[in-house]
Amino acid sequence: MEAPDRSEELTDDEPAGAESAVNSDVAAADDEDDHDGGGNRVVGVAKSVGSGIGDGIGRATRSARTAGVVAGVSDWLNATRRERKLGKGTMRSTYVVAYRGYVADGRAHVRVRVMEEPVIPPPAEAITDTTALKANLRRFAALSFPGVKLRLSQGKAYDEVESGRHGYATTQLPVGELKPGWHDYEVVTQPDDPDEEPTKATGQVLMPDPKSRLAVISDLDDTVLKTGLSEGLVAVRRTLFGQAQTRHPIPGMATLYRAIEAGKPGNGRASFFYLSTGPWNLYDMLTEFLELRGFPAGPLFLTDWGPQERYVTRSGREHKRKALRRLFDLYPDMSFVLVGDSGQRDPDVYTEIARDQPGRVRAIVIIDAGEHAAERGEELLEAAPELREQGIPFVFVKDAREAAGRLEVMGLIAPAAVSSVALAYERGIAAEG
Repeated sequence: MEAPDRSEELTDDEPAGAESAVNSDVAAADDEDDHDGGGNRVVGVAKSVGSGIGDGIGRATRSARTAGVVAGVSDWLNATRRERKLGKGTMRSTYVVAYRGYVADGRAHVRVRVMEEPVIPPPAEAITDTTALKANLRRFAALSFPGVKLRLSQGKAYDEVESGRHGYATTQLPVGELKPGWHDYEVVTQPDDPDEEPTKATGQVLMPDPKSRLAVISDLDDTVLKTGLSEGLVAVRRTLFGQAQTRHPIPGMATLYRAIEAGKPGNGRASFFYLSTGPWNLYDMLTEFLELRGFPAGPLFLTDWGPQERYVTRSGREHKRKALRRLFDLYPDMSFVLVGDSGQRDPDVYTEIARDQPGRVRAIVIIDAGEHAAERGEELLEAAPELREQGIPFVFVKDAREAAGRLEVMGLIAPAAVSSVALAYERGIAAEG
């Protein structure tokens, strides 16, 4: 049997040069300000000073020295909590999360986490705000189990790995050719104590349909579910008190995604990947939300909560860049539809990959995030025609209805789906009150 590939998986560590890339963005913005005249120059100087201060803070939080200290403290706190619980006999059972993975070039890319069994409400249970808050805080305070030996297998392919400092483990299983669709893989802990019962979990990997050769990479926050990242405390409240049953989807988007997934008769089913700067701690809630609201299933690319060895704070932009590059490299025969919103940096990251990968992006669809991103929306509306002239299929729309009309013209959904999306949108708006 072919050996598993243990080359670097998509992790939350930023590649070398990420800090320079961030600094270059700031420098470019400052250069633009230098070309302004009169009062604009004063504003430019103020922006430059502010950016300089922010840049200095950014360098501090992303330095290896600072990150090493903070990560060390985090590891010490985790070990202390573990020892205290073991001493008191309050440690709950070992729990394994088997995340949805994907198959590319004959290998199943899988990711798991070993942690203390969480105390969270069962799915679909109606709960109070207090209970929801406790559940979400427990998700973020989950006690990870590093150094746990694991056996991961899919069919005859298997690998033995060990969980890392945050309880995560990744590998690539040589599964060969699989039929399109979802396939189970198994995870079993390998206890050193022969009297200890192993913990088992089952995950799934997606084999994209080769007949389709189309995949959708979608943002989550304010593209699929309402988060309000540009609304400050509103977003915090939704994150802390929200559950899968109470989070609101963006009206019409689930129907639109199912239409893209179905495509046109005989073309095969498009695959879906969800990309977010949100933490892995919310994985169970997010997957339950997607299923509950009727979105196509797909692997999630999220971020690790807490300080890393090379940085304290993570760059959301770099995380998305890295994930996009990886998917484009893994599926060289595929073209992609990239969907995001105007409230974050999705348009910039998507446009960048479209320039780097000519002909590979079928459409960039940016949903207007509303009044809280009004200025950004106006900028994108003005930029859209110029980008299309450059050969970048950039579409800026107000809602799912408008997106459906534009995608039908581009041949990405069936004509009959346009009215279905419009109806779903109207029902979603009515349900919001």
